[in-house]
Amino acid sequence: MERQEKARGGMTLIEVAVVLAIVSGLLGIAYSSLSRWQENERTTAFARSLADLYRFAATEAVRKESVQIVFLAAGGAGDPGGTTLVDSSGSAVPVLLLDDGPLGSPGQNCLIDAGEETSVLTAAPGVSWGFTASAGAKAPGDSTAIGSATGSSFATPSGTAATWVAFMPDGRPLGFDAACAMGQLGSGNGGVYLTNGSRDFGIVLNPLGGIRIHLWNPGAGQWQS
Repeated sequence: MERQEKARGGMTLIEVAVVLAIVSGLLGIAYSSLSRWQENERTTAFARSLADLYRFAATEAVRKESVQIVFLAAGGAGDPGGTTLVDSSGSAVPVLLLDDGPLGSPGQNCLIDAGEETSVLTAAPGVSWGFTASAGAKAPGDSTAIGSATGSSFATPSGTAATWVAFMPDGRPLGFDAACAMGQLGSGNGGVYLTNGSRDFGIVLNPLGGIRIHLWNPGAGQWQS
C-alpha cells in the first residue's frame, strides 16, 4: 500500500519527459522572440544613427563652413572615384561622412582623399540595404525618380542614381555628379532604405535638410512615421 501511494505521488519517466519537452518548447519560443526583438532593436538603432549622421553633417557644414558629404555603400558603392568606404583600420563600413573642405578649395573634390577627416557608421548585424517584398512603395517625402530597391534613392543633378549627398556651408543638402558639380536647391532630396527581413525603415532627407524616419506597417500596407 505504501509503495502504491509513492508511485501515485511521484512522476513517471514519461511524465518527466513530457514536462521537459514543454519547458524546452517554451524556452525555444522565448529565445526566438528575444532574438527577433534584438534584431529589430539593432535595425531601429541603425536607422536612428543614420538619421543623426545626416543631421550632424548639416550642423558640421555650417560650423566648419565646409562641404560635408555622406556616402552610402548601398550596392557596394563608394565615392565617385570608386574608393570603397572603410574605417581607420581598413574595414568596410556601410556609411561614411567626409569633411571635404571649404567649397571651391583645392582639396574639395567630392572624393575621399588621404588625410581628410571622416566619420563612419559600423555595420549592424542582420541589417541590409533595401526592403522586403512587402514594402515596395517609397517613403513619404522621397520624391526622386530613382527606385529604392537598392537602398538609396539619391540622384545626381542629371537624374542618375547616386549613393551620396553633400551638405553645403549653409547646411542645405545638394546632389552632385562624378565631376563634383553641385545641383540646385532641392537636388539633395532622397531616401535610404534598410531591412532586417521582417522590419523595414525608410530614412528620408527632404530638399531643405529635414530628416524623417518611417517604419513600414505590413498590416496597413503603408509607411508610418
